[in-house]
Amino acid sequence: MSTSWGYGGAGGAVENMLRQAQEQQRRLAEFQQRRADLRVTGESPDGLVRVTVDGEMKVGDIELNARAMRLDSHTLAESLQAAIDAAYQAFNEHQQELLTEMLGGSELVRRAQEGTLTPEDWFRQFGVDLSDPTRGLRR
Repeated sequence: MSTSWGYGGAGGAVENMLRQAQEQQRRLAEFQQRRADLRVTGESPDGLVRVTVDGEMKVGDIELNARAMRLDSHTLAESLQAAIDAAYQAFNEHQQELLTEMLGGSELVRRAQEGTLTPEDWFRQFGVDLSDPTRGLRR
């Protein structure tokens, strides 16, 4: 009496799961690196202030147009805040694009952001049905 549940089948399942985990790790590391490399710029509506935000979401470069120096402090502060807000918005948009690319679809990104993406749904993207206890054991 022979069965397909032998060591070779179980070993193959483990190898397959390890390969999938390594692929997910690689994709996550790539996402983290690309996010860390992001540099985005935001500009105030009046065009007098430009701000750059880096991959850690820290404000880096701040460029003031010479005309900005004629503004009163309140207006200058508003222009600066508007430029920072625009830079953060641009950063979030770029990050969203990276997530969409990594997850392979905007629906998965939306569900991940909402916290409704289950492990089963994530693995299903790679063709793995976690509800099947014999997955990878069959030949």
